[in-house]
Amino acid sequence: MKNFSLKQAFSCAATEFVKWVCDARMVIVAVLLIFINNFAVSPLTNNAELMGEPLNILEPFIAVANSEILILIIPIVFLTLIADYPKVDTNTVFYIVRIGRANWFVGQILKLVFMIVSYLAVIFLGTVLPMLSKGFWYNGWSNVATGFVKMFPDRRGDFGVELLPENLYNQLSVFEAAVKSYLLVAAYLMIIGLILLVFSLFKRKTVGFIICGGMISLGMAFSAIRTNLMWTMPMANSITWLHYTKYFKKPISFSVIYLLVLIAVLLVFGGIAIGKFNYDNVTEVAS
Repeated sequence: MKNFSLKQAFSCAATEFVKWVCDARMVIVAVLLIFINNFAVSPLTNNAELMGEPLNILEPFIAVANSEILILIIPIVFLTLIADYPKVDTNTVFYIVRIGRANWFVGQILKLVFMIVSYLAVIFLGTVLPMLSKGFWYNGWSNVATGFVKMFPDRRGDFGVELLPENLYNQLSVFEAAVKSYLLVAAYLMIIGLILLVFSLFKRKTVGFIICGGMISLGMAFSAIRTNLMWTMPMANSITWLHYTKYFKKPISFSVIYLLVLIAVLLVFGGIAIGKFNYDNVTEVAS
């Protein structure tokens, strides 16, 4: 095995990331942004127009990252976009031999990070850019978020109102809510990608894909019925507002530790798998 080189690993990640960005499947992201606009941005802007008040430009993004429906769809779309990750074929094997297993493995981790950051950045921009001309930038919640129900009590329980629950604006500042939401969702997507990577290296990629799908589905089901089992899945641990009630906080540190430990365990298994990776019958990786 060749000595590790961050330059080679980064070059490997950058090359494959560019290929991923140019993939025809990226059209799905445009469809996702349209859905997000109709599902989250439009209801909030409609409420703002009713009140005659501006929104904080970060509030639509916070709403997206804390919506149980969207936090189901966002991982599913991401899983679809990275379905062939890591791409391993005969040509890839020669590439691994040339740059070394360690460099290739770290390159795949970096590629996964690039994919997650760019994917969430597109979602972030898709929610923030429409608000630039009619929102404000400040570390404080808008009157639309905190006072809509007071002005329109008959609208309590409406979907647009539930997008920004009291659990958030009573407990966190806007900037804190945005950062925590982004990082927790990023960790969730990281786990999905690492599961695919690890099972691919063990030549059980289909099993890894099924596990990811099952994990997303169970997370949604457990969260929907509010059972304590939801905390065994990454989904609930990645939704910021679930850690708070109207007046009290639940320790979010448990979720951070849970997500980080799961990522660390997958990285360890990935390191073991690449060390034992057998170049024979490489087509088995895709099965």
